[in-house]
Amino acid sequence: NVGFYWAMSDYADATLAMDWFDNTFTSLTGSMRYRWAQKFLQGTLNLRQFWRAEGGTELTLNTAHSWEISERTSFRARGAYASSTSLIRQNSFNPQEVTQSIDSEGGLSRRFDWGNLTVNGNRRQFLSDDRVVTTFPSVNLSMKTLTLLAAPANRASWFNNLTLGGSGQFRRTFTDQPGDEIDTGDLSGSLSSSLNLGNLALSGQARFQEKSEFGVPIATEDDGSLMFAEGHVAELGARAFHDPVVRRQLLEGGTQDLSEANVSWSTSIDYQQTLVGSTTFSPRISLSGERVRNDTDPLASTFVSGPTRLSFGAQLRGDLYGFFPGVAGYDRLRHKISPSFSYDYSPQVTPTTLQEQVFGSRAQQPRNVLTFGINQTFEAKRLAETDSADVAEGGAEGGAEGPSGAAAAAGGDVDEDGFRRPPQDEIVTLLALRTSAVTYDFVADSTGRFLDGFQTTQLTNNITSDFLRGLTINMAHDLFEQTTDPGTGAISRRFKPHLQSLNFSFSLNNNSGLFRWLGLSGGDGSAPASDDPDELQDQRVDDDPLGIEGMRIDESSIVPGGDPRGQRGAGGMLGGGSVGQWSANFSYALNRPRDATRTASQMLQMNVQLKPTQQWQMTWRTAFDLETNAFADHSVGLTRELHRWQANFDFVQTATGNWSFRFEVRLTDNQDLKFDYQQRSLDQGRNLF
Repeated sequence: NVGFYWAMSDYADATLAMDWFDNTFTSLTGSMRYRWAQKFLQGTLNLRQFWRAEGGTELTLNTAHSWEISERTSFRARGAYASSTSLIRQNSFNPQEVTQSIDSEGGLSRRFDWGNLTVNGNRRQFLSDDRVVTTFPSVNLSMKTLTLLAAPANRASWFNNLTLGGSGQFRRTFTDQPGDEIDTGDLSGSLSSSLNLGNLALSGQARFQEKSEFGVPIATEDDGSLMFAEGHVAELGARAFHDPVVRRQLLEGGTQDLSEANVSWSTSIDYQQTLVGSTTFSPRISLSGERVRNDTDPLASTFVSGPTRLSFGAQLRGDLYGFFPGVAGYDRLRHKISPSFSYDYSPQVTPTTLQEQVFGSRAQQPRNVLTFGINQTFEAKRLAETDSADVAEGGAEGGAEGPSGAAAAAGGDVDEDGFRRPPQDEIVTLLALRTSAVTYDFVADSTGRFLDGFQTTQLTNNITSDFLRGLTINMAHDLFEQTTDPGTGAISRRFKPHLQSLNFSFSLNNNSGLFRWLGLSGGDGSAPASDDPDELQDQRVDDDPLGIEGMRIDESSIVPGGDPRGQRGAGGMLGGGSVGQWSANFSYALNRPRDATRTASQMLQMNVQLKPTQQWQMTWRTAFDLETNAFADHSVGLTRELHRWQANFDFVQTATGNWSFRFEVRLTDNQDLKFDYQQRSLDQGRNLF
């Protein structure tokens, strides 16, 4: 980090620095920052050119810009790029950099009187397989709800207060696969509108999707058919004879771009009727259709329309409550169950011969589908604390203040007339369980096998709680095991739930609800700890829940970015909190495919932050792979306050085995005045723990 700093003006500066790593690389890094407050414009640009010791050059880039063009228009852009992902995996000392993708994104948003328009784009470069996924453009348009024939509720007729709304989306995604793998693309768009008159709603949707494969190898088989890669087969039809490009490729061999497109539309009329309490009944009638095109099917080389289908349905939703006596300081407990039933029926249609050949049996079969869903919530109510003696005393001593004085004495809220509103009871969600809906098709059940009727093959559950702040559990179960008869090729299934994925995370600190309930909360009392770990002073940035970006890694990242002088010390995340203040974040991720040939993964991550004394602060972040029984990475930091000085001890190890140790003492008032020592190692494969 030997170079020059240039303050170009009061609003912009730049640096140019050289790095040399023995037997590894030499690099030149240039960065520029600007901030034009009068135009609400600011940004950074960082470039780093590498010269490898074994030969070859590489380039990395990191940039971020923001511009508030007007009160209604804003622009944001953040970009990162690396010409070689292997350079990052081999030489980075940043645990976060070697495990995540290189992302770039940007967008323009505009707010109109009639709605909002956003145009975005993003690019993801994956380090694991060099795959690049680019999405551009991604356009979203939403109309502001428009009220027609507005009238006050007491004078409104049946045709008044008609509301009109609509939205549209368009997205194009391209996946650049490494090596000889086939690149893919996805183009999609949709339009939707709704017209509401009281409980009656008229809505319409139109969707378009096109999936493409680029550079698919083709060859002509002896039977006169085209054989494409990945098992795509198309009979040699009229298109091959009339399309000169396809004819030439048949003779010479080569590649062909293949795509399949689907256009669907639907319109429906819904009516919502409230029955008892929050229970609603919503009958509906809808009309739908679709058109398809497929390059591998000569019958659908151009768009073919499917039969128009008429569907009838209804939905019943409601809430059931159970109340129980209070416990552990709570006045009352409530169990809320929210079931929903949805039924759809579509009669059989008579397709044409072409429609039956293109769409198959699904073009004529009736639909007789029942969908069931359920959500549950366990809540507790704690009565608000009131002190009638304080209210009376406050009212007596308030004199001319009257009720306002009483309200102030009781600590309650005061309305505009000076009267205190009764305090609100505290409602706590002890546990919330949200389960995905299950769909059963009675037509598919006509095979005589009951399990064939289930259209839902995966069940997901989401569990959250306010009692244990930050608790989130996501589970996904694969419900059926499918087997194929080797003789007939028939597929059969049996009910055998399999836990396919599990994601579990929660946060704790010394003032969490669990420890308050046990009487173990608090530090030394000098500064109350927040119940929410996210609110701890300087604990972590919003997009870094595990606190990695708080580590002072300086030039340990291959992709440049940020100003090391502005980063916090590894142990300085708790700021000026009280002694004994601590915070811990835990997360667990499990992936267990039912297919034994696919690799399972289990990862446990933990981040602990502690302030044992007024001068010492500590943080430790680690990840442990339960499948390999080995630690993936570590970040350990200690900070010691020395009056006007600060000492930092940092140790970082990445998942690739690279590790770095640093000791630093710097002046708090001028952090450029420092003494530091650092030792690094690129001994990949070594794990010190």
